[in-house]
Amino acid sequence: MVRLFVLGYYGFGNFGDELILAAVQDELASIDCEAVFAVNKPDQYARPVCPRHTLVDRHDGAAMRTALRACDHVMLGGGGLVQDVTSWRSSLYYLGIPLVASLCKKGVISYAQGVGPVRRLWIRRLVRAVFGRMILIDVRDDGSRDLLRACGIRMQEICVSSDAGLSYLVARHSEPVETTHRESRIVACVNERFGWTPEETASFLDCLGSQSSARLDLVVLFPSADLAFTRAVRDRLLTPSELIISPQPLPLLDLCSSAALTVAGRYHMAVAAVAARSPVVALAYDPKVSQLAEGCGFDAIKPGDSPQQAARRVRAARISPVAEESIGQIRKTSMDRIARLKAALEHGNP
Repeated sequence: MVRLFVLGYYGFGNFGDELILAAVQDELASIDCEAVFAVNKPDQYARPVCPRHTLVDRHDGAAMRTALRACDHVMLGGGGLVQDVTSWRSSLYYLGIPLVASLCKKGVISYAQGVGPVRRLWIRRLVRAVFGRMILIDVRDDGSRDLLRACGIRMQEICVSSDAGLSYLVARHSEPVETTHRESRIVACVNERFGWTPEETASFLDCLGSQSSARLDLVVLFPSADLAFTRAVRDRLLTPSELIISPQPLPLLDLCSSAALTVAGRYHMAVAAVAARSPVVALAYDPKVSQLAEGCGFDAIKPGDSPQQAARRVRAARISPVAEESIGQIRKTSMDRIARLKAALEHGNP
């Protein structure tokens, strides 16, 4: 049986990456393979649902070396792993291990991977060295494909699918809620990286809430990064609000599906809104958010817009849920991705 060693930013309390871990485990359960997932603090997890899956502590050097030696393929398991905005060390980790694996004659795979931004020339060269050796390159959006092309990946086919977490949530949420059943409520997730101060962010949300006397649910998906900023925003709000910290995926879907509007200041908040068929506007703090908005057809506010201008534009627009055609395309790309992975593991080629 083929053995995979799966890398990701798993176990650090980020909703998006935990969602991706569940999604990748779910998709790999349908494939005849064994998989070892490198995670932070494996004891925080229950035993994986699939008996062929195990967890290893990513900080345990001996265990990581054992997993690397025992595997047939190393897989970058979704999320925005290869980028140098938050830290160049991230790219060094997620490119270094696959490079060592390829030098040891093991297969290397990119699965529903986000790539970029990558600004440093030496990291772009490392991207070319690693992705150029892969037996399957699957990325989650056109921007990732274009960046790989710019890094010099030209010979291999680059397959564009969708975010694994998005596919996972779409599969778990069936029908859209009727417009008449939506509550007078705004669900928002805010992020300091967008560039607005707490005062500006609160002003934006108050402007949206005042139109319909809506109440506000402030959702924190990554507490270590966003909780302090979200509390500062809440302290400045005039709109009645509730703080919701680290919701589970299905309750978050329910929250979004019944809301009049979701304001997504995190990528996977936008993902949840799309899957829940919520009217959504995103705060595009990162190019990946703009890519998702473009692909799914919803509006994204760019950094540099004033809160007042942005709120007026949102209030003037008639924001609708993402079209069901887009949801159908997400389902198709996830099935295609699984099929390509099966073929790559069986034959060594996508």
